Amino acid sequence: MRIDAHLQIGVGRYYRVDPGHMIEQMDRCGIDQALVSPVDREMAVYNREGNDRVLALSKQFPGRFLAYATANPWYEGAAVAELERALGEGAAAVKLHPPLQGFMILESLVYPLIEVAARHRAPIYVHTGTPVYALPLQLAELALTYPEVSFIMGKNGKTDFTMDALPALEKASNLYGDTAHDFPERGMARLSKKIGPERLIFSSNHPVSRIELEVDKVRELAVNDDDKAAVMGGNMQRLLAARFH
Repeated sequence: MRIDAHLQIGVGRYYRVDPGHMIEQMDRCGIDQALVSPVDREMAVYNREGNDRVLALSKQFPGRFLAYATANPWYEGAAVAELERALGEGAAAVKLHPPLQGFMILESLVYPLIEVAARHRAPIYVHTGTPVYALPLQLAELALTYPEVSFIMGKNGKTDFTMDALPALEKASNLYGDTAHDFPERGMARLSKKIGPERLIFSSNHPVSRIELEVDKVRELAVNDDDKAAVMGGNMQRLLAARFH
């Protein structure tokens, strides 16, 4: 199965993505399933509305879309309750966006949400690349604090801290790299060689990038077909299997 581990559907501040059009693009690119994130304002403020919207998409298009659940840690107990609710209603994974949600990765403020994800065996996608809130080595420290949780390093620190991606991935074995916005002959190939293709996760980060472009880049990755299949979906499928076991 080919899985896009991160895209957005809906009306954000700078984009508008229709679910039917998204499925057409997925079909053209051979993508079977995609994890859908709430949009910007839903990440920051309207957590319940965003979670309900992407959960509804997962039910409207069963097997094609899976929902990310989010909660802003500044809502404290209400955030914990909301994340519990959304995961309990079938969200597949958790997404955190420190710059949008106004916290730094290593702040203890976020720990209760990580503990919710741990109880549900849900992988956590964390945006990285925005100083000072969200840097790869900060995420590595969080991953070491919670070794039972699988973390996806969203965008591998791009654009400002890509150089920290490899040291962070080498530091924490429960941290997974993201292929979005990377180059096959440089970033992806280097990461694959150092940490193994079993720890690379394909995502398009649509609509910031295009699915066609991101799929083509993985197609050019200099690994065997089994390893490409792992990057394109097998690795994410394994993380999701732990969630729904």
